Amino acid sequence: MWMLWLMMLLLTWPATGTKAETGGLINVKPGCEEKCGDVTVPYPFGIGNRKCAMNGDFFLFCDRSASPPQPKFEDVVVLNISITDGSIIARIPTAQRCYNGFGNVLNSTDIKVDLVLRPFRLSGTRNKLTAFGCDTIAFMTDAMGDFGSGCASLCTINESFKKLNNIIENSCSGFGCCQTPLRKILNKTKTLTEEFITCDYAVLADESFDLSGLHFSDKSSSNVTVEWMIKDEESCGDNTNLTYSENGQGYRCVCQPGYKGNPYLGCHDIDECNEGYPCEGTCKNTPGSYACQCPIGMHGDGTVGCRGFRITTIVAGCVVVLGLLFLLLIGLWWLYKFIKRRRKIKRKQKFFKRNGGLLLRQELSSNEGNIEKTKLFTSKDLEKATDNYNVSRILGQGGQGTVFKGMLTDGRIVAVKKSKSVHESNVEQFINE
Repeated sequence: MWMLWLMMLLLTWPATGTKAETGGLINVKPGCEEKCGDVTVPYPFGIGNRKCAMNGDFFLFCDRSASPPQPKFEDVVVLNISITDGSIIARIPTAQRCYNGFGNVLNSTDIKVDLVLRPFRLSGTRNKLTAFGCDTIAFMTDAMGDFGSGCASLCTINESFKKLNNIIENSCSGFGCCQTPLRKILNKTKTLTEEFITCDYAVLADESFDLSGLHFSDKSSSNVTVEWMIKDEESCGDNTNLTYSENGQGYRCVCQPGYKGNPYLGCHDIDECNEGYPCEGTCKNTPGSYACQCPIGMHGDGTVGCRGFRITTIVAGCVVVLGLLFLLLIGLWWLYKFIKRRRKIKRKQKFFKRNGGLLLRQELSSNEGNIEKTKLFTSKDLEKATDNYNVSRILGQGGQGTVFKGMLTDGRIVAVKKSKSVHESNVEQFINE
């Protein structure tokens, strides 16, 4: 049984400068292009003009012959640049080596990516080395030859490599496929791998890269994560902090709390009051932060939660109570008016009956042809006609009452008899008079 060695030789390197943080409104220097095809190229990187980059290490070539255009460095295609975590997603080819049944090499492809001259390193936390094949060992060393990472992929004798796709779709358990994380952050890689009748592959890829979609051929490729950093501590913009890179080989720039933007160009204040930050009271923006004062009548931290009752709630409660009281008073007033009116009607009916109203109505009905002689008047009409029963209007007195001279509104003169204290038994006699 023969054994194929797939080697990835990765050398250490001197780091130089760059930064990172959340994207802001300004991502590039004035007059510089921001995008190459679909890829945003934020400062400290630059395209088109070398002055658009922090230095030559961060200058990328925009290949406009591709469709869409692609940013590149050292023939490596850049798919994404993150200011936030200081990383690049790049596309590199896979390595392959293929043998015939006699163990003779039919095809061999060596892939070499050299990042020594740039402040970039392959991420040791986000990339994984994956080997596909039978009786295959894949390993990585640094420039000094020290072992970094490796794994072995084994198969049974005469195992058909046509099952490769099924192996990829399942987990790499060591049978036809093995996978291991990188233990060092490296900047120079040499990869060997193969296919055809009996082919083995070595793939360095970001842990999020979907290997099930990888179609092995001499043109297959994978995505890797490359970390970048800066050496110059004065490269950060305003309102930023300098932090050590995770790989310990340089620095990164990040915006201070309460600020946002590109930290290599300068961060600007976040207006928390207009960006939905929590506040239950009156919000006031301050440099790098904001203040939130609880409403009148409440206390506590407005950014977390206020306790008590808002003055508006108290006022609203008072308004509601006053409104209900007003409606209650209106209702009682209308009830009083209704009851008073009912009592007045009943009293009028009572007096009408007691004072011989029924007899008068009967008299009216029996004298329909002579209505003018027996017309009914209200007490107010009679008071007005007699000048409030003025003594100067007295014409005479009878047994049951006093007769007054009255003048109606139409000028007619009438005699008005006002009763004295009359007993109910004498009502009919009073009417007859």
